[in-house]
Amino acid sequence: MTTPDTETLTILFVDDEPAVIRAISRVVIAQTPFNVLTATSGEEALGLMRTSNVDVLVSDIDMPQMTGLELVRLASREFPSTLRILLTGAATMDRAVNAINEGEVVRFFTKPFDSDRFIGALGELGERILRLRRERQAEAQRERRDEFLRWIEDRYPGALTFERSENGEVVINVVRLRTYVDSAPPGVRAVVGTL
Repeated sequence: MTTPDTETLTILFVDDEPAVIRAISRVVIAQTPFNVLTATSGEEALGLMRTSNVDVLVSDIDMPQMTGLELVRLASREFPSTLRILLTGAATMDRAVNAINEGEVVRFFTKPFDSDRFIGALGELGERILRLRRERQAEAQRERRDEFLRWIEDRYPGALTFERSENGEVVINVVRLRTYVDSAPPGVRAVVGTL
């Protein structure tokens, strides 16, 4: 699977009617920054999801072989971070509501749908995805920093501890610092030597 760019979002449309996919794709491409992928079956959609990072899955409920409900259930297990939207006709409204109640979809739209509302919902979801992505990256950076600081403290106990004078100035124990630098690997000594 490809690694997502921080600001690039991908949406996958799944419908067994190619004309519907073309119409929705045109609107989304023209009015949003999403990359658009399309599939005409649930199996094709899962295959795309296994090879591409998909942020939002939009599926018709009524499709042959694998229904949209089956697709979102499988996608929720295999790709839990992908947000899922269902497109439904009035006859399948109860099933769409059940999917929402079960936590498998975040929104549903009846067909034909209001494209302005749909684009607005995609915009809100896009902002949510990007915010969560940035939060995950910040957390990963904090974890790497903390791991590095633990390594330093394990390898050189007390190296990260400093004292302040009565005036608030940092007091450096030069003898202890020199001992740490002298026992450090050559790469660390080279960096410290340039300071």
